[in-house]
Amino acid sequence: MLKIENKAIHVVDGAFDPAMIEELFQYAVASTKLGWRYGDVADAKYSANPFWGASVMLEERHESDDPHRIEDTPELIQRVWSRLQQGLQPFKFTIRDIFVNGQTYGVENAIHTDCPHEKEGWYTVLIYLNPKWHVDWGGETVFYNKARTEVVYAVVPKPGRIVFFDARHHHWGRPPTRNTQDLRVTMAFCLTRAEDSPTP
Repeated sequence: MLKIENKAIHVVDGAFDPAMIEELFQYAVASTKLGWRYGDVADAKYSANPFWGASVMLEERHESDDPHRIEDTPELIQRVWSRLQQGLQPFKFTIRDIFVNGQTYGVENAIHTDCPHEKEGWYTVLIYLNPKWHVDWGGETVFYNKARTEVVYAVVPKPGRIVFFDARHHHWGRPPTRNTQDLRVTMAFCLTRAEDSPTP
């Protein structure tokens, strides 16, 4: 497992077979239950850079109609979580949120972290859901140093690839280039490390 500034980043290919990725992609883009919205932002300071988003599970936001427990999500999502749990061993986590994001060319997002810097123990698993992707379509997840002055790592959104990282890492989900009209779709599992778990 790669560590940058003592924070984990781990990329895994082949965790999900093409059939499951296609099933997840269709769930994300075609499900009438997800309720896609335009206007999500990664950082409130960059509210002029919104993107598409939809919630799958929101554990602590009880005013929402979204499921608050993994047991209440669709069976497909429960299968994904079971597979992730197996792959994350010996580390143990609970889920805070699950959501999907969508970006097209020009939908820029912003450099951000997935938690405040003092929140040690928060992690993100990002699953790339597009059944096909070419490197010249862009869409990389780019990681930066703490000062946000240098790129330290970049992950191409290959079909079925996952990236697990410490949520305190500054990163940016780059939009697709004008070489494609496809929607770049990801599913994020926002996790908290269990007290009895080792640190990745």
